[in-house]
Amino acid sequence: MPISPVADGSAPAQSDAVVREQYASLVRQIPLMYALMFLNVLFLALVTPVKGPLAISLVAPLLLVAIVASRGAAWYMRRGRTVDDDEMRGYLRWTIIRAGAFSFLFGGWGLYLFLAADPFHTPAIALFIFVGSISCCYCLQALPAAARLVLLFGAMPVTIGLFFTRDLYFTGMGLTFLLGAIVILRTIATTRSAVFESLRSRSEMAALIEALQRSEEHYRYSVELNPQIPWISDPEGRIVEVGPRWSELTGVSPKAALGWGWTEAVHPDDRPGVLSHWTEALTSEENAVADVRYRVRHSDGSFRWCRARAHPRRDEDGRIISWYGTLEDIHDQVTAELALRESEELYRLASRATNDVIWDMSHVTGRIEWGNGAEQILGYPEAARGTSLKWWKERIHPEDLAHVNATYDRIRTNRQDSWSHEYRFRAASGEYINLFSRGYVVRGEGGEAVRSIGALLDVTDARRAERELRWAANHDPLTGLPNRKLFGEVLEAALASATTAANCVGVIVIDVDGFKLLNDSLGHAAGDQLLRTVAERLQANLPPDATVARLGGDEFAVIMTGLGRDEPLVPATEAILSGVGDDLTIDEGAVEVSISAGAAIWPADGQDAEALLKSADLALYAAKSDGAGGIRAFRPDMREAAESRKSMLREARSALSDDRIIPFYQAKADLVTGEIVGFEALLRWHHHRRGLQPPGAIRAAFEDTLLATALTDRMIDHVLADMERLTEKGIMFGRIAINGSLADFRRDGFADRILTKFHKQGLPPTLLELEVTESVFVDHLASNVERALQTLAAEGVSIALDDFGTGYASLTHLQQFPVHVLKIDRSFISRLDTEESADFAIVHGVIDIARRMKIATVAEGVENERQLSRLRELGCDIGQGYLVSRAIGIERVPGWLKRWSQRPPAWSRAAEGEPVGRQGGSGQ
Repeated sequence: MPISPVADGSAPAQSDAVVREQYASLVRQIPLMYALMFLNVLFLALVTPVKGPLAISLVAPLLLVAIVASRGAAWYMRRGRTVDDDEMRGYLRWTIIRAGAFSFLFGGWGLYLFLAADPFHTPAIALFIFVGSISCCYCLQALPAAARLVLLFGAMPVTIGLFFTRDLYFTGMGLTFLLGAIVILRTIATTRSAVFESLRSRSEMAALIEALQRSEEHYRYSVELNPQIPWISDPEGRIVEVGPRWSELTGVSPKAALGWGWTEAVHPDDRPGVLSHWTEALTSEENAVADVRYRVRHSDGSFRWCRARAHPRRDEDGRIISWYGTLEDIHDQVTAELALRESEELYRLASRATNDVIWDMSHVTGRIEWGNGAEQILGYPEAARGTSLKWWKERIHPEDLAHVNATYDRIRTNRQDSWSHEYRFRAASGEYINLFSRGYVVRGEGGEAVRSIGALLDVTDARRAERELRWAANHDPLTGLPNRKLFGEVLEAALASATTAANCVGVIVIDVDGFKLLNDSLGHAAGDQLLRTVAERLQANLPPDATVARLGGDEFAVIMTGLGRDEPLVPATEAILSGVGDDLTIDEGAVEVSISAGAAIWPADGQDAEALLKSADLALYAAKSDGAGGIRAFRPDMREAAESRKSMLREARSALSDDRIIPFYQAKADLVTGEIVGFEALLRWHHHRRGLQPPGAIRAAFEDTLLATALTDRMIDHVLADMERLTEKGIMFGRIAINGSLADFRRDGFADRILTKFHKQGLPPTLLELEVTESVFVDHLASNVERALQTLAAEGVSIALDDFGTGYASLTHLQQFPVHVLKIDRSFISRLDTEESADFAIVHGVIDIARRMKIATVAEGVENERQLSRLRELGCDIGQGYLVSRAIGIERVPGWLKRWSQRPPAWSRAAEGEPVGRQGGSGQ
């Protein structure tokens, strides 16, 4: 029978619409339904352990799978085909029949499985059957009859079977399934009514849309025939609609003009004025109207002039509810206007001869007529009425007047017909301005000068800019001092002059100690203030014939001339630096300023400017090597020291590049038990010819930040590798100490790099002891040092304060920083076996302080039994030195530890007053 989803006898058009909607919905849901059916059948067949006839256990699921597969293939072939209404009705009719047949087969097979399976699998089978059925029912909701058949034949047999199991649990499940089926059936019925009502609404809406489309088409034809582009905006000025010819004018879609997008097409030079005019119109209470001309850009880069006009539409209360406007292409009209204006401008320019102020001077009367702009440039109102030649000459700078008069005389005597010159002229303000004048003389029949015509140009700004450029090219912008370029020129001139006068020239190179650290810690503004202050103080102390310059960074230089051949430079340098190193207040805090300087004198220390400056640099380096605030005069041996330093740096770089850095290990022993508590890793490096070398052979590398940190990183890498080898062999070695320099802490992330290396190697950081000297605590970056040490200490790294008492010793450092070990310098230990009571008292005091603060003590340089005995008496914890071991390579450490393990009795005898002796020198 034909399917008629509309039961109330609706029109055929509506019935066809319902059929099409049902068909479209069904086609969308078919893939999901077939997938659900396939999975349900497959899983029921595979996981249900039922023993029964082969026809039911095997043939039934295969038949169901074959049906699903064939229907899926049929759906795939139908996909994308154009189907008429009759075919749709036939497809829906057969879908109902197939749904009933398949559900009957599926439900019957499911009921058999339900009844034949063991009680454990029965609930799962029931759920599979019911959920599969209601899922297919959901997919078929567009076809209510098919959905009801699926529930009736697919889900109901198992649901009814649950009531006959005589099990309360299964009965409850059956009741739940039954109620769920009722709810689903009611939902399908409700959805069906809603769908049909929606289709009726769609039919009415389609009629409205068709009428609207006809209206829009009429409007579109009207707009396209209009040469103007209509547009509409909201009360705030945002465009909400624009005519299609906008794309013809601009080359972009009308959508791009909506909102404020139209402003992107306005010429950048016109945009501010257009927006101002539009804003004024929008905010006007009365007579609101917009009328403005501007250039509109096409996407190809061209511009056309347009005129935009708009009037508001108001509501009953007079409020603007929208704006209606047009945009008209007036490019041809504006082009004609501009052409006319340009021709007028050309005429005006031709009358002026140039862009300058035109003047016309009569040689007969001495009268000068000035063109437009003369009053503005010169500042004199009388210039507009004309002036005399005398009036003009009276205002020329005296130094330039002779040159101007000479030119004027040549013109009058028939020796020159055209000229150009520059001179300074006193303006009405009293200031001199720079004028560039050029002119041409008109002569009479006898060759006499009758008149001169020319132009005047104010070049004051150009000359000022030139002076500023020259100054900037030769001066430091921060301090105002001469820069390196001008310094070199002044020095060359001074040497040339001294050669003639048989005098000497001195060069002093000055450096602010620790400037980079101060700049990093306090900020660039503080660094700039310091440099300006140093420059001001140097200038205040300069002798009359001296020159100070900033060479760059924190480096300054002074040139002193007229020196005698035997006159020393150091006293003069001290006088210049007097007060320069005084403390400076920055941000209400005092900053210590330290200045170092190196001096060299010509011709003794250098025959030319370059050699002299290099000698002063070497002297400065020597001064800084002595410590902050030093002054040194150049000596010839400084060149050798500089070459030696360069050689050391080359050797260090080469050793790093070739991986010739080798750690040697010196043991540390408990002074009471003799137990080895750890080692100190000491840097050694291998030279191609000289063999194993101490760190002193490349000591200059430790003054170079990059090399120093690279050496530390390489040492840590090797020490970690050695730790891993010893650990794998089961050798206990205690903590291994490495040295951390100031350069290491100046780099960010020193602590994190160390910890990362340990974690990557799989070793605990507790195996490490970091030795630092007190110099790192008094640096400008002490806060960075504290953070780094706290980070390491938190991970179990022991912090040792090396060479305690030899430098900037301060007990506050022991409170402020996490210090676990104090290392007493060998200079104190070496004199413990003598009668020097002062050293004994110092060592005793250090050990006593450390004990009270629960800090371990290590004595360095323990070399004999007398020192060992004294240290034990004082309560020192650990000893390090030749009495224990010399520094040895990692390959000798295991054997040395084994031999040392046989020595503890000697330490016990020493504790009782017996000498230990140096047994078995292999460890020394």
